[in-house]
Amino acid sequence: MRICEEAPAVREIEIFGKTIPVKDYICSRDGGPYPRKPEPNRLQLSICLTSFCSASCPFCIANNTREKRFIDLRKLEMVLRGLKDIDIVRGISITGGEPFTDVTLLDETIRLLFEIFGYGMEVTVSTNGTSLRDMHRLRDLSRLDVIHVSRHHYNDALNRMIFSIRVPDAEELREIIASVSYRDLFVFNCMLQRSYIGTPEEVRRYLDFAIRMGVPKVAFIYGAKINAYAERELMDYEEVLRPEDENLLFTRGYRDYGICRCQDGVYINPEGRIISFYGRCARTDKVPYARGLVYDAENCLRTGFGGDVIIQA
Repeated sequence: MRICEEAPAVREIEIFGKTIPVKDYICSRDGGPYPRKPEPNRLQLSICLTSFCSASCPFCIANNTREKRFIDLRKLEMVLRGLKDIDIVRGISITGGEPFTDVTLLDETIRLLFEIFGYGMEVTVSTNGTSLRDMHRLRDLSRLDVIHVSRHHYNDALNRMIFSIRVPDAEELREIIASVSYRDLFVFNCMLQRSYIGTPEEVRRYLDFAIRMGVPKVAFIYGAKINAYAERELMDYEEVLRPEDENLLFTRGYRDYGICRCQDGVYINPEGRIISFYGRCARTDKVPYARGLVYDAENCLRTGFGGDVIIQA
């Protein structure tokens, strides 16, 4: 894979005694320049609370995971305080596996994050929705920036077929969303698949569904092609989010050389109702520097998903 037409800016920083090359530029907005990052250079931190997910989405690396490994909160705290000391974290994503598998651990992790980094830190959670009703057990629920809910089709039966388990149907999901007063809390994540949401028409139907559900935004995602199903089915957002579509208004877009690109916009349905959307296509598996940090369920801090170990706590 050709990563880019010119060499991206990279700098070396020290993390837990290791010298790590990291991304040192801001993505190009709307075809503009690639400015250098301001000091200090900060990275996104992803925390894989567990390796386990009860779902079996055919495109997912967590498909058919059966061993329930969870992070050690004491070890995580040691790593977080070390990262805080060098001021390298700009935002935190809690993912998995399925983080709601152990809602008590999720609650304690969120409480620890805000204790160390303060309430100004952006913290998000990604979930398949199976235990989403348990979100009210999170003491800092109102301080989360976003809960990303995976929902890969507007049709309940087809959505469950993708997950291979029972996930909340549309009526349940509407009740869950309505149970909080701050509706901007939720974003739907939709993995674009040719046999499901794979045409401009299907995208519009999905966006109409999301409007009815009461969410303010949908993320259309391109996943890593990790197996034959993913090679065959997964698709780029540019195939279905098209500038000639009169119902779509594109606002800003970012490009990271040949590595990654994303696009923001809004959809206006025939009744005049509006919802934001976001498309992202990333091919970061061969990038020889850290674009983010990952703390996984083996209590390893890595230079990205599947990246090199910086420290094992």
